[in-house]
Amino acid sequence: MSRTQESGYTAGIDVGGTKVFVCVADPQGNPVIKSKLRTPTESDPESFFRWLFEELALLLVERGLQVYDLSGIGVGFPGVIGDNAGILTNAPAFRWPAIDVRPIILKYYTGSVYLDNDVNMAAWGENWMGAAQGKRHVMMITIGTGIGSAFIFNGELYKGANNAAGEIGNWVVDSCLINNDHGKGEKFGPFEEATSGTGIGIAARDYLSQGGRKSKILEMAGGILERIEAKHVVTAAAEGDETAKKIMDRPLNYMAVGIANAVSLLNPEVVVLGGGVVDSGDYYVNEVRDRASKLTPLPVNIVLATLGNEAGAYGAIAAARLKAELHQKKEKINF
Repeated sequence: MSRTQESGYTAGIDVGGTKVFVCVADPQGNPVIKSKLRTPTESDPESFFRWLFEELALLLVERGLQVYDLSGIGVGFPGVIGDNAGILTNAPAFRWPAIDVRPIILKYYTGSVYLDNDVNMAAWGENWMGAAQGKRHVMMITIGTGIGSAFIFNGELYKGANNAAGEIGNWVVDSCLINNDHGKGEKFGPFEEATSGTGIGIAARDYLSQGGRKSKILEMAGGILERIEAKHVVTAAAEGDETAKKIMDRPLNYMAVGIANAVSLLNPEVVVLGGGVVDSGDYYVNEVRDRASKLTPLPVNIVLATLGNEAGAYGAIAAARLKAELHQKKEKINF
């Protein structure tokens, strides 16, 4: 018999390569616990979930709760994972064996658990209480160290045949890449290499390594070339730095083309942009919106995400609440 209680409290967990964000909501959906934890290194699934549930238990004690008091738990991962399979793939930050993690989770929690990709969770979060609230047709793109996307159609998440819908990092951006071997999960895809924060940082360091080129970018990085990151490039471009604007031209153009194509194909009500690259202000969103609008006759409604790095955890809560409700209804029907 499950010891799980129907308390109405749910937990949303956003797992990242370096940080894990845990959020617990009360029965009304209001966050009552928030905590950022450092992702353990060199972890296998067994040790990772043991650590995760130990940390969750410590957080719940502060509210007089235990893990089995939770009505549901949602967990988002930076990779492809299916709620009906539990096998994490395409996750460079987690070199786990291809095993079902659900039996491991059952050692620590026997209630309703929902597993999904972190960007899918972020889309749910923005749809639940963020920039896409109330919208039924949504495209979400996160641009950070890597890049990912998620789609909500008719109010439901579209996951594809193998739970891998939204892997836009693998889009081909130039015909000369046709003979290259991408898609093995060992490195970034072509679109990701061109548009991600990692790609922007590499492009900036390469460009500025050629002598005689001055820019605010280097000043923002403390004068150390190796410390230049995408945030420095985007911020400098927003401030009118011509070198930064030149470096940003390629990733902005590729992103605009990608979004224009997606809008022409899928006709979403809104395209939500999130992630560290776009968090620095309106510059990035405005540039992509202006460029994409010229490439398709359909409306291009591009907005900035409002939940920041908490979107994934909020989405995990929303998904966990929905699954727990469906689970309860099923139990009542089968009673």
